[in-house]
Amino acid sequence: MSPAFDTDFAAADAMFAEAFGGAVTYVRGGSSVSVTAEPVIHDHDVDEHAGARTKLQFRDYLIAVADLVISGSPITPRSGDRIQETINGTAEQFQVMPIGDSPAAEYTDTSATTWLIRTKYIGPVA
Repeated sequence: MSPAFDTDFAAADAMFAEAFGGAVTYVRGGSSVSVTAEPVIHDHDVDEHAGARTKLQFRDYLIAVADLVISGSPITPRSGDRIQETINGTAEQFQVMPIGDSPAAEYTDTSATTWLIRTKYIGPVA
C-alpha cells in the first residue's frame, strides 16, 4: 500500500470513529483509559447437547492505537483485558480474548493506526 493510501485510510477511519464510535473504558488490572471505540457485534448460535442451542455474543472493537495509552505508555491489547461500555443505560463488560483461530487483537491497516480487538461478553460491571 502507498503511504498516501494509508494516510487517506487513517483519516477516513478517524471520521468513521467520530460518527459511529462511542466512549468505552479499556481496563488492564487496576488501570484504565477512556477511549472512543467502534463496536462490531457478532451473535453466534451454538448447537449444544440434545438439540439445545446457546447464543454467544462476541463484540469486536476498533480503537485507535494512539488512544490506547495507560499510565503514559502505549499498550498492546492482550487476553484478559476488559472493555466496559454503557449499553442502554447499563455498564456492560467484555473480555479481550482470541476468537477461534483469530488473535485477541490485530492491526486493521498496514500503518498500524487502528486495533481490531476481539471480545466476549462476560456480564454487567460489578
